[in-house]
Amino acid sequence: MRISYQQLYEEFLRVLLSRKVPQDKATDCAAMFAETSLNGVYSHGVNRFPRFIQQLDAGHIVADAMAKKVLSLGAIEQWDAQRGIGNITARNMMDRAIELASDHGIGLVALRNANHWMRGGSYGWQAAEKGFVGICWTNSIAVMPPWGAKNCAIGTNPLIVAVPGEPITMVDMSMSMFSYGMLEVNRLAGKTLPVDGGFDDEGNYTRDPGTIENNRRILPMGYWKGSALSVVLDMLATLLSNGASVTEVTEDNGDEFGISQVFIAIDVDRLIDGETRDHKLQRIRASITGAERADSQQAVRLPGERFPVLRAENQRLGIPVDERVWTRIQAL
Repeated sequence: MRISYQQLYEEFLRVLLSRKVPQDKATDCAAMFAETSLNGVYSHGVNRFPRFIQQLDAGHIVADAMAKKVLSLGAIEQWDAQRGIGNITARNMMDRAIELASDHGIGLVALRNANHWMRGGSYGWQAAEKGFVGICWTNSIAVMPPWGAKNCAIGTNPLIVAVPGEPITMVDMSMSMFSYGMLEVNRLAGKTLPVDGGFDDEGNYTRDPGTIENNRRILPMGYWKGSALSVVLDMLATLLSNGASVTEVTEDNGDEFGISQVFIAIDVDRLIDGETRDHKLQRIRASITGAERADSQQAVRLPGERFPVLRAENQRLGIPVDERVWTRIQAL
């Protein structure tokens, strides 16, 4: 089924207001969930909303909390999210990183005591739209086995890098082959994964998303490389924010809240003039999209290229929503 942006937004807003979320925060949060869905990231938009409400009802998210600055070192700041609404806080922290970059050329905001930020790519895109390089990452609860292990001890810890230009080029990637949100999207659609995404109960590679969701034996992106990158991203987020690590979140909280995040903005225009920048980026793009195709039916795409196309399609036709997910939201 397809649902209009406005209908989706109004349903999100209804549920948030019924939980006594302050009007301004409910409006912002509902709009961000609807925007994420409009942009085609259903796994962290409409599909994630029931889980968000579950955490709100459990008290893990403090609806009226405001982030507080706790340390300033010029271009670097530490903030405490005080377990506020994750997507609103993350947007505000990237805005702050951009302000610092406007003053110093680079801005870094390290955030502790945060909640799930939903679609991380939103914050990289936010910076790139304003002409800044946007880099951000977050740790999480332990939902992935380190390479060579069976039990979960590391996070999927998504990393986002966005490069300004026409078009914006962006990667938004979990340290697993697929995020758990994409496992759900494929399972709900009755699809198998296009490549191996984890292990079955016997330790064999599998493309069945439901099996991986159940046993949590998700495959690190790039095998041992994704596992290693997950570890160092967690360490950096923990140290820069003086916040909780994946281990602490898992063992002390038992659910994904109180996590640590980093937001970086770079004013690239201070480093290179606009004409030179555009020329260099265009050469890179042309080299990639002009590469000989391995499959004549499969285009070679730039990272993030599909999002404007998906957004336009969803504006025209409505946002695809699984009927089971929509029923859950209406029942909240």
